[in-house]
Amino acid sequence: MYFPTGETDISARDYLDDGDIMIYLIAFASSDGVNIDRHFGNAEKFYIVKLDTRKLDGDIVEQKTVSPACMGGIHEISGFDGVLEALGGVSAIVAQRIGNGAREYVTQKGIAVYQMPLQIEQALCLLMEEKQWEVDKWLSHTKN
Repeated sequence: MYFPTGETDISARDYLDDGDIMIYLIAFASSDGVNIDRHFGNAEKFYIVKLDTRKLDGDIVEQKTVSPACMGGIHEISGFDGVLEALGGVSAIVAQRIGNGAREYVTQKGIAVYQMPLQIEQALCLLMEEKQWEVDKWLSHTKN
């Protein structure tokens, strides 16, 4: 897994079509780029992994800094929108925890949500092993 040292500016729309090879962007709520250790609403950083379904491989391609959606237990819809906008068209979000209201809101936007208090690499392996993009019919997908 590749861990970039700086931030880049990519989005799901930066990838092109080429047959049935699907590329998905997944946001992991993490303080360090290794562990999924942040609650969705309190996360200040998300690490974006580009998952190539042909190779069954994923690399961290970007770190996104966001304003947390939850401030002292108070949730504002605009906070969720701000996080989703900053994440730029990801297909899935993986966090240590996510509340029911946030989960419902995010999934209504077509983004799959998972609670996995693991290391990013472990969670990515589980998502690939189960071909979760097929099971949950991930939206906002792109092709390589």
